[in-house]
Amino acid sequence: MSETTRPAGVTAVAILMVVTAVLTMAFWVVFFADYEGQSQSFLARECEGWFLWERSFPAADAWMAVVCLAGAMGLWKMRPWGLLFSLVAGGALIFLGLMDALFFFQNGLYWPVNFDVATEMVIHVWVLAFGSFVIVYVWGKRGLLL
Repeated sequence: MSETTRPAGVTAVAILMVVTAVLTMAFWVVFFADYEGQSQSFLARECEGWFLWERSFPAADAWMAVVCLAGAMGLWKMRPWGLLFSLVAGGALIFLGLMDALFFFQNGLYWPVNFDVATEMVIHVWVLAFGSFVIVYVWGKRGLLL
């Protein structure tokens, strides 16, 4: 399938998958650049285990970023493996979002809302909503990709 026959929605999803991967990598660059500051952040003060919890995510986030990039490339090229990696990426996003949200709910970290909490809320909503959307959207386009 040529680039001119790629549906606009597929292009938009591919771009958003790349943006998600890049912002995830940027998050970790910032996190580790201010490692000492992170260990003293509001969330670390509110919950003794938050810093340890957060430090357990780089490998899982790296996997999610890699499959987002692979899915985006496959969608861009309209290849069958784009469907596969996009579905895997959607599942990874949902899994990470559910793990984070449950940790925050169980530890009362969504309140009081400040910049740190609001940032985490945006991340949680994005990964849950976008992950779900990617799965539904690309599965609906599977006929174009297979």
